[in-house]
Amino acid sequence: MDRKRRIRLALAIGCGAAALAAGSYMAWEKPPERAGEAQVKTELTQPAPSGKPRRTATPEPDRGTAFDTSRQDGVYTVLVAGSDDGTGNTDVIMVARLDTVEHKLDVVSIPRDTLINVDTPIRKLNGVYWGAVYNGGVGSDALRRHVKKLTGFDVDCYAVLDLDAFERVVDALGGIWFDVPQRMYYDQGPVIDLEPGWQLLNGEQAMWLCRYRSSYVNGDLDRIRVQHDFLKAAADQFLSLGSIPNIPQVASILAESTDTNMTAANLAWFARQLLRCKSEDVRFYTAPNTPAYVNDISYTFLKLYDWLEMVNTRLNPGSTPIGEGQLDLVYLHNGAVSCTTAIQGVSYFQLGRRQTPSEPEPQPASIPDEVYVPPQPRPRILPAAPPEEWFTVTEPEPAYDEPVSEPAAEPDAPDVPEPASTWPPFLSPTDDDWLSEM
Repeated sequence: MDRKRRIRLALAIGCGAAALAAGSYMAWEKPPERAGEAQVKTELTQPAPSGKPRRTATPEPDRGTAFDTSRQDGVYTVLVAGSDDGTGNTDVIMVARLDTVEHKLDVVSIPRDTLINVDTPIRKLNGVYWGAVYNGGVGSDALRRHVKKLTGFDVDCYAVLDLDAFERVVDALGGIWFDVPQRMYYDQGPVIDLEPGWQLLNGEQAMWLCRYRSSYVNGDLDRIRVQHDFLKAAADQFLSLGSIPNIPQVASILAESTDTNMTAANLAWFARQLLRCKSEDVRFYTAPNTPAYVNDISYTFLKLYDWLEMVNTRLNPGSTPIGEGQLDLVYLHNGAVSCTTAIQGVSYFQLGRRQTPSEPEPQPASIPDEVYVPPQPRPRILPAAPPEEWFTVTEPEPAYDEPVSEPAAEPDAPDVPEPASTWPPFLSPTDDDWLSEM
C-alpha cells in the first residue's frame, strides 16, 4: 500500500472515530421532561378499564386548572437559585426560558426581598427554601411552589447551587474574562478583594464579584445588574468560541453537587442548545419592582401589570397569556397594599420605616426616586379592636374659616406583640445575609 493510500485510510478511520464519538455523545445527551409531560405519559401507558390501551394523548382536564394548557414547541423553563452558605437563604433567584426552536434564552431575576403572600414573621422569597428545610419540608418544592404563585406556571427544571458548586463550575470552565466595574473590598466577614478592570476571574473571584454589594447605592438591585453582566460575559465568551470547555465535567458537578431534578445528560443537552443561540439572543432582565419598608423591614413589591407583561413576553412557556387571576401576588396600588388573592395576615402591613430621634430622616436627594420611600407617621391604633380589625384613624381637616385649636395630647399606642416565629433563631430581619453589611 503506497503512502497516499495509507494517509487516506488513516484520515477515514479518524473521521469515522470522531463521528462515532460525536454520535455517542449526542446519544448520551437527553432533554429533560417538561412540566405536565410525565402525567401524559402515565395516562398513555395505563390501560383503560376495558383493558385496552388509551387512544388519546390528551390528559383529562383537572378542575381548577387553566382550560388551555398547551405548550409552545421546544420551550423549556428552568428555576436557578443560589444558596447562601451563611444562613441558607437563596439570595439569587432566576427563572430562565430556553426556546430550542428559535434558539433564544431569556433570564429574569426575581429580587431576593420580594414579598410573598404568607403569614410568617418574615415574608421574603429568599427565605422560602431554608424555611421549608428547617421545618422538615423539601426546600426545592417550596421554592418552586412560591415561584409558580408569582409567575402563573410551574417550571420544568430547577437547580439550587451553593457557593462551592459555583466556584468549581467556573474553575472547570477555565475562568471567565470580565471587566470588574469598581474596586470591591470587604473585610467584615469573608474577605472580598477585587481590583477594577478587565481580568480572568477564577471561581473564588467570580463568587466575590457576584456576592459583593457593600458600596452599591441600590444594594441588591445593583448586585443583580452586575450578576447579569457577568453571566452575559460568560455566554458571549463561549458563544464566540463555539464551545463550552469540559461540558461533561461541568454537567457532573452540577448534577452531583446541587439540589436539582436534572441529570448530567440533561445539563449537557442544555449546554449544547445554548451554543446554538446568538449572543444578541441571550438576554437578562430584572422583575419590575418597587422597594418599600413594611414594619421597618426592607421588602420588594413586584409591579403587577408590568410583571405580567414580562412574564408573558419573556417567560411563559404556554400558548395562552397568563392573567392576574392565575397569580398569588402582593403588590402596591395607589400606595396601598393589595393582592391578587386573599391577603394573609393583613394586620402585618404597616408601610414605612420608624424613625427615632437619633436616626436622621433619609434625604431623597441621595437616594434614587425608585428606591426612596418617605417615612410614614406611626398610625394610631384602636386598642379595643381585635388584631384583624385594626385600622389607621385619620383626623378630618378643619374648614378654612374655622378656628384651629390645639389637639389634646393622646396616650401612646399600645405595643403590638410580635407573632411567634417558626424560623431558625439566627434568621432575623437584620441578619438575612452572611454579608450583613452588604
